[in-house]
Amino acid sequence: MTKNSLAERKASTRKVDYSLIPPFPKEILIDISSLCNHTCNFCANPQMVSKMHASSDLVYKVLKEAKKEGSEAVGLYATGEPFLNKELENFVKYAKQIKYKYVFVTTNGAAATPKRMKIAIDNGLDSIKFSIHGGTKETYKKIHGKDDFDRVIANLKSIDSYRKENNKNIKVYVSMVETFDNTSEKEILKKIVEKYIDGWDLKKMFNSCGTMPENNLIGEIEANNIRGRGHSGVCFQPFGSFTVTAEGLLSGCVLDYHKALIIGDCNKTSLKELWESKVYQDWRQRHLENKTKGSICYNCINNTTEPYESLIPGTLEKPLKK
Repeated sequence: MTKNSLAERKASTRKVDYSLIPPFPKEILIDISSLCNHTCNFCANPQMVSKMHASSDLVYKVLKEAKKEGSEAVGLYATGEPFLNKELENFVKYAKQIKYKYVFVTTNGAAATPKRMKIAIDNGLDSIKFSIHGGTKETYKKIHGKDDFDRVIANLKSIDSYRKENNKNIKVYVSMVETFDNTSEKEILKKIVEKYIDGWDLKKMFNSCGTMPENNLIGEIEANNIRGRGHSGVCFQPFGSFTVTAEGLLSGCVLDYHKALIIGDCNKTSLKELWESKVYQDWRQRHLENKTKGSICYNCINNTTEPYESLIPGTLEKPLKK
């Protein structure tokens, strides 16, 4: 699970067992905060109805339970900004204490201050990915909704200096989602960050897992490019991982902004039971048979705007209007 490069890690997520009850995931995600300090124009987070920090008790419970079932890696993020949860560093420490091999986060970097990052790194954080979507302050502000470009670059440089000066084995990456506004700045940003990072992750525009068809207006969305990750065919997500929301619900997708893919409640049912549940099996079967119409997955895969319902009644949250 401790892959040597970002490319290897991304490839490993697609190598899954396409059966109705696959082995319990080696890698899981916990959305420790669905709040965000940025309003990126391609992201559905601003449309989310309920936002909160995950409770510490929930995070520790999920970490312990998933580890017992065989998980080896955990991402402490999903729909929001993980550094808004002041307990992030403690979650990293606990995960490493109970022998998770790989603990990682994705962040916009604005709240990843040198002070907090030093603690997270000392506590065992294995990798961090900065999401930076502009090569100039002007474009960055237009896309992110905040004038944090200089702060984020300074935080990135500080992390790199700290790990090198203290011989810390943490990987640092930068990702960029390509839009019509920033496509001419790809090489500009890459040149700014490349000497401070271990990997550069340029992503094509996507429709935010089916929730934002309007993204076709701000970037090129390739047909059947699931989540902008260069993957087509049967989606790997239902078979390889799951995300625990800040409320403690188990979702089948990391970008389930409107709770359309909730499988059940981790506060009431074990992770293993949910992973092997009939709801999960039926959803996987729909993917295998290419019968996802009526779910958000159909819109994600096909870049359409068909009506959809949640996997179980009562969980779907109607998106807030911009």
